[in-house]
Amino acid sequence: MSTAYDPRPDLCASDIMTTATQPPRVAVVGAAGWAGSRHARAFAQVGANVTHLVEKDKRAVPLADELGAQVVPSIQDLHSDQLDLVVVALPTTLQPEICADLLNRGFRVLTEKPVAADTAGAAVVSAATGVNQRLMVGYTLHQHPAVELLSQWIRDNDVIAVNVRSVAHKETIDSWRADPSEGGVAVVNGIHAIELVSSWFEGDPKVLATSVSSSLYGSPVPEHVVSTLEFPSGVVFTLQSYWSPWQEPQGLNQGDWSLTMDVLATGGRMLWSNDSLHVWNRDGGQQEKNFEPSDLFLRQAAAAVRFCGGEAPAVTFAQALRATEIADAVQAASASGAREVPAP
Repeated sequence: MSTAYDPRPDLCASDIMTTATQPPRVAVVGAAGWAGSRHARAFAQVGANVTHLVEKDKRAVPLADELGAQVVPSIQDLHSDQLDLVVVALPTTLQPEICADLLNRGFRVLTEKPVAADTAGAAVVSAATGVNQRLMVGYTLHQHPAVELLSQWIRDNDVIAVNVRSVAHKETIDSWRADPSEGGVAVVNGIHAIELVSSWFEGDPKVLATSVSSSLYGSPVPEHVVSTLEFPSGVVFTLQSYWSPWQEPQGLNQGDWSLTMDVLATGGRMLWSNDSLHVWNRDGGQQEKNFEPSDLFLRQAAAAVRFCGGEAPAVTFAQALRATEIADAVQAASASGAREVPAP
């Protein structure tokens, strides 16, 4: 593997100077899908060599022609001595066995979040060889420039509560998103916030209350979830996550995802809303910082290239597993109506 190739997140391939003799060689599984195609183009843009696209039909041929890649029908057509990274971008229930197979065959893997739809699926990945060293889980929020500032502020303050609103624009809820085994909106979208917030606080939170609805689209899965959890330190985390038929004027992922995190602490308050941060200090002072819109797929591709060179993954399997365990507890609370459900 190349270890010298280290593009910065905001640079395109034409801007990158490198002494590497060969850029990282990347394959994308599920390349014809929305996420898979964005991964493939992002890796090409940061200068990686996208050599293989895995699809069972011809849907990926136009993208392969665009990137100069080869379409193959199965991961069994991939060979670890010919690739530095395999990206897995499939429906969540399909990913564990694919990732486990790739890890057991010696590949380095970037998988779309979550690591599995539930802890049973995560156990399949957990048993794979090298899961703690060669797997990076694609929680893209860690790539946003606001997160480093927000995380440091949380470490420096006595936090009381975190309130999150996560809204993903979808015209319809169909295909794999409408499959109950995929977990609904809390697992497909809300888990981004679950993973990030749980990375800030220790211990297993209790699910105090959860409410779900499928009334907006009438699909067979939860489309709107509101859940309140409490960490052992006393921090209360409230999550509202839903799919929306209305696209908001601003948001992440090219406007498809609107995210707000409101953090209340004894010393002040910090509000992260898409590409802006606003801080109120206890003494009455205020600060605001605005960011240029970020392509989180592009930033993640750059981080994954560094992962190929030996850098630790932005999100490890252990961290991703914890988020899945908490999401399982939220699901259990919504199904049973129970309160104070442990999140082991």
